[in-house]
Order: sequence, then C-alpha cells, then structure tokens
Amino acid sequence: MAKYVSFYVGNVRKLGVVEGDHVYEIRDFGKEEPKGSAYKLGEIVFDIPIQPSAIICTLVNTPRVVGVSTKEEAREMVKSPKFFLKLPTVAIAHKQPILSPEDAIRPEVEIGIIIKTKMKDVPRRNIKDHILGYTVFNDITYPPGTKEDFFYAMRRDPADGVIKKTLYRGTHFRNKVRDTFAPMGPYIVTEEEIGDVNSLRMRSYYNNELIQDGYSSEFIFSIEEILEELSKIVTIPPLSVVSTGSVGYTKAQDASEFHLKPIENALMVAEVEKIGRLENPIKIYKFSLK
Repeated sequence: MAKYVSFYVGNVRKLGVVEGDHVYEIRDFGKEEPKGSAYKLGEIVFDIPIQPSAIICTLVNTPRVVGVSTKEEAREMVKSPKFFLKLPTVAIAHKQPILSPEDAIRPEVEIGIIIKTKMKDVPRRNIKDHILGYTVFNDITYPPGTKEDFFYAMRRDPADGVIKKTLYRGTHFRNKVRDTFAPMGPYIVTEEEIGDVNSLRMRSYYNNELIQDGYSSEFIFSIEEILEELSKIVTIPPLSVVSTGSVGYTKAQDASEFHLKPIENALMVAEVEKIGRLENPIKIYKFSLK
C-alpha cells in the first residue's frame, strides 16, 4: 500500500512516499527501500507524478457522455474503447496554471492509469500486473476547437453507393492537444490503497461550482477492458499514462457542447475518491504573432 509523489526541493526533483502529512524521500516508486529525508506535504512544490512516455486518452466511456441512460445502450453505440493521444509535453502538475483560450474551456475528470511495464497483447486476467498505480487526470478540452478540425471529402455513401460530399469530424487535436491541457496528480496511489478502482466517485469543480459528478462504475468499458484492447492495438510503453474517459455534466445533456467561460485565476478542480484532488488555476492565453 502506497501513495507516491514527485516534488521539488529547490531546483532538485525528488521522489517520495506520502505518510500522513509528510513526504519521505525514496529512490524509486514501487520498491521496498529505506526512506530518506522528510518534508511537510503542505510545503513541497509538486511535479507531475511521472514524466510520461505517452499519454493515451479514452473517449466517450460513460452513458451520459454518449447521451443515453444505460450502459448496455452506450456499449452497443460505442462498440469498443476509442482512443486519442496527447503529447507528453502538455502535461502539468498540481497547482500549475492551465493556459485557456479567451472564449471557452471544459474540465473532464478522469482516472489516469500509470503503466509500470511494457504491455502488448495482455489478457484481462494479467492487466493489474502491469499497473504501478492511479492518479487524477483532467482531460482539459477547448470545445470550439472541435469545429476547426471538421472537413469535407468526397466519399462513397454506403447507403446508396453514390460518391458525395461528406462532412467528417476530424481528429481531436485543436480541442484537446494544447499546451497545459493534461493536468495530472498530485499522487500515484496503488490499488491496495484504493480497493475497487471501478467504483470511485469522480467530480470536477470550476470557480467553486460543481460541474461533474459521477462514478467510475459508470464506465462503459472497465479499466481492464481499456488496457486489454489498447495492448492489442499497440505496445504500451512503460511509464505511459492511460486515461479512462470522463463522467457527465450536472447541467448539460450534450457533453460535447458543454463549455465554461474562462475566468482569470479561477480554480479548476478534478477530484477522484481515494486518489486525490487536483487543483489548477486558469490563466487566459491571448494568442498573438506580434
């Protein structure tokens, strides 16, 4: 059982294990070893829990995000876990600012799965052997960016066989792959510390208002199913972060359209029961080539 943290003392990055309100230096996560110097948890500067080799995110993984009421209906609609990538360089730590466009932003509270060892074609029964632990992940989204990636192409319609102008949604790039759009932390928590990771309450807040409220038991595809499917597609490198997908919004039926007005210094919070509370202030980013 352990709760790990990466942090700075001066300009020196350190690894630690959390016990009560103190952090004790260690040399590596997941290994039994003597503990070093102690620091007060409230006085450290947090870093991202690991330097991720990859950030692989799961899309549309709860019924409310799909827009239906039951897991069975959602599973029939989605068919299999859907994935996209974020660059490791967009990750930020607990307390670091999110650079938001001026017009809109949206939190997506998720569980980040920290991969311990390389995974390829791993059966479901062996998935947990490859997991170091779990962290809070906020899949920050800029909803207007979705339309900027729409495009038309001449394609054959499978319904009538006619080639016609067809609108495609395109990739999740401008709406999700932006600097600072992958907050994660503050901790890596092992499963022994958590218990059943597929039954945790997940919430997000913005400027002290509750925005999302749900449970990991709502997932269409469990953590084991996500990793089993992903490892069929690609070799998952060690120290990857794989996110689970998010829960629905308290005030929106269509999750894809929901957005919030950026407020300078407003606090965005993603919170997962037994894993942690991830807090990041908003800084409004004004794009200019001058």
